[in-house]
Amino acid sequence: MTKTTRKAIGARIRFLRQQQGLTQVTFANMVNVERAYLSKVESGERNPSIDLLERIAGGFDLSLSEFFEGI
Repeated sequence: MTKTTRKAIGARIRFLRQQQGLTQVTFANMVNVERAYLSKVESGERNPSIDLLERIAGGFDLSLSEFFEGI
């Protein structure tokens, strides 16, 4: 995954999380991931697995295709 794609995915996660009024801690607990790891995914520093992306999309009540719209 390119750095540009990682940053776009991270920005999408941050946008959706903030739109729902969720903190990183709260959302990390919802999708069963460490807050520090979520922070690195949001900043584009980490390359999330498809499993994690599926859990994240589900945490926002979205399908993967809905999550990736606009990226």
